[in-house]
Amino acid sequence: MNNTASRRRSSSSTPATVDSSLSSGSASRRGGHHPLFVIAVGIGFLILFAIALMSQIQTNEAFITHHGVVDVYHPNWEVLFQLPLLIAGQLPSAEAAASIFGWGVELIYLGFIVGYEIVMDAASISGRFMGGLFKTGAWVIVGFNWWTDFNYGTLGGGTSGHVAFACAMSFIVGFFGTIGIFLIRHAWGRA
Repeated sequence: MNNTASRRRSSSSTPATVDSSLSSGSASRRGGHHPLFVIAVGIGFLILFAIALMSQIQTNEAFITHHGVVDVYHPNWEVLFQLPLLIAGQLPSAEAAASIFGWGVELIYLGFIVGYEIVMDAASISGRFMGGLFKTGAWVIVGFNWWTDFNYGTLGGGTSGHVAFACAMSFIVGFFGTIGIFLIRHAWGRA
């Protein structure tokens, strides 16, 4: 099999030769980084994803509990234990309600990230009306998630700090988890 693929450029009729190993979309073929380095970078993406995820859950909970601004510089790792404590019935009722709300909003957002079309197809199983209701409600919840990040989180600096926090958290949660897992899985296959 030929290792090159020919494509025509739109501006000329001369064929361009492209190495097929470069055009395959494989990140490892485009870069020669050692797999352990790629795994370390993937872990870094996942750590920032976890911190941003916890921050978003806390801003959603702050809306329910009316607590102050979430401090992204001091992550609250206890957020990760809320669901097991909730299942075990060990959270006070106010904290349990805030946890259900915070995690529920975040799971809708994570569902969009994992597979928007898959989530919408699953919601449409109950019928067209219910699928449409879920789609509308889910988009409202994603917007609400950004709004709570804006109102209850900050990176400092007044309004611009609130906007920066909301945009950064949405971006990090939206992409870093997927990228981190992809990098680790990809490098693991090369190791």
